[in-house]
Amino acid sequence: MTVLLQGGGEFSPGCRDMDRRLLELVDGPVVVTALAGAPGREYRTATDHGIAHFRACGAADVTGAPDVREDSAGALAALQRARLVVLPGGSPSRLLTTLLASPVGRLIGDLVAGGGAVMGASAGAMVLGSWTVLPDRRDPDGGLALERGLGLVPGVAVVPHWDARSGRADWLRALATAPDPLTVLGLPEESGALFTAGTAVALGQSASRVLGEDREVAVGEELPL
Repeated sequence: MTVLLQGGGEFSPGCRDMDRRLLELVDGPVVVTALAGAPGREYRTATDHGIAHFRACGAADVTGAPDVREDSAGALAALQRARLVVLPGGSPSRLLTTLLASPVGRLIGDLVAGGGAVMGASAGAMVLGSWTVLPDRRDPDGGLALERGLGLVPGVAVVPHWDARSGRADWLRALATAPDPLTVLGLPEESGALFTAGTAVALGQSASRVLGEDREVAVGEELPL
């Protein structure tokens, strides 16, 4: 398994070191698909930013997939040649719905199981865990909705854009209702966690945090999972 979860601020210069580290583990094409964005200009803009960023990081073969919501055959053809799929941030509800309603979610799962990789930032990171908060939806009691993610990083949930000053108490209350044990990672912007072969290491510009345990994990240290 090779999965990089990022807290946000993707495609900024501060993310280049951790994305270069990911590229060292990937042998083959990088394909960006910004499905957390709205179809049209928002999708194209985020995808183009991802292409430019990964080229700046040294990737030799970087393309953007057509939007599967508009061109299913073209999107799947592009994604099937990927060894690294990049999912930028945006709306986690929109992204999760699209991944589950199209073959893309299964394709990404097959890619990771077959030795490929996926990078998810913000919403992209959230949907790759076992459970994810959906901030734009509510549960029957009025709290934030909680939905199953793709489960590519089992037993993990992500709180992106982590900042101890905000606390995200409403997110933590929602995640506490998950029926499975969870390690909840607070990932700051321009920072993340790289999962490979049963281990995870904190990367980026700032320390990550294991919420609930209130444990800080410095850049370069392994995360306790």
